[in-house]
Amino acid sequence: MTVVQALIIGLLYWISQAKIWYGFSIMRMPLSIAPIIGLLFGDMKTALEVGATLQMIYIGSIAPGGNPPADEGLASCIAIPIAITANIDPTVAISLAIPLGLLGVVLENVRKTLNAGFIHMADRYAEEGNVHGIRMCATVYPILLAFPMRFVPVFVACLFGPDAIQAFVDMLPVWATNGLSAAGNILPALGFAITMIVIGKKQYIPLFVAGFFLVAYSGISTIGVSIFGACLVLMFMQLRKDNTAQTEIVEESGGLE
Repeated sequence: MTVVQALIIGLLYWISQAKIWYGFSIMRMPLSIAPIIGLLFGDMKTALEVGATLQMIYIGSIAPGGNPPADEGLASCIAIPIAITANIDPTVAISLAIPLGLLGVVLENVRKTLNAGFIHMADRYAEEGNVHGIRMCATVYPILLAFPMRFVPVFVACLFGPDAIQAFVDMLPVWATNGLSAAGNILPALGFAITMIVIGKKQYIPLFVAGFFLVAYSGISTIGVSIFGACLVLMFMQLRKDNTAQTEIVEESGGLE
């Protein structure tokens, strides 16, 4: 990997975590980062394979109280380049990157702690009536503070990581490599399990299972099943709306009597 490529990936991670506005948070998702890295290295297939797998792992991840359980952006910016440049199996690269996603949470907590200083600075600007200073404390200063914390780890890992990780992988026995591959294949299932826990309801579990096996055994593409699913959801919502309207009419008529 060249220095320029490592610089671009480091900047990509910093920009993806800038969180300038709420809609910008989609930039930190693996499927948003993967195409950019794929274009950078000219290997879109591997980039999307790793990105899609990482997306399934973090698809059910939520941030209660604004505290994310993992940094999917950091994992993506390291796992995808490693899988491409070191020519190792994507599942192995993902398994090695998951702990780095947890390390990203530590960096995020440090960043938030340091940002508390800008709050006190903004208080002083408020007493002075300095609106421009308050805006800088709320936007520019936190982004600049996050730059070394975001850029440096990814730059160093991408520039020196592939060779070191490749040497580490070569030293691993076969049983350890197989174990990492198995763990990488299991992690997406964990992502779906988290999704079911977060948004799943008991009455909808049979529909979820039916959809899964429909895709697995019918040969229908995921897009086709999504279209059928969307139609069924719209029909279900319309039926519920009609039932609710009928119930209200019955209640009103009963009240008139």
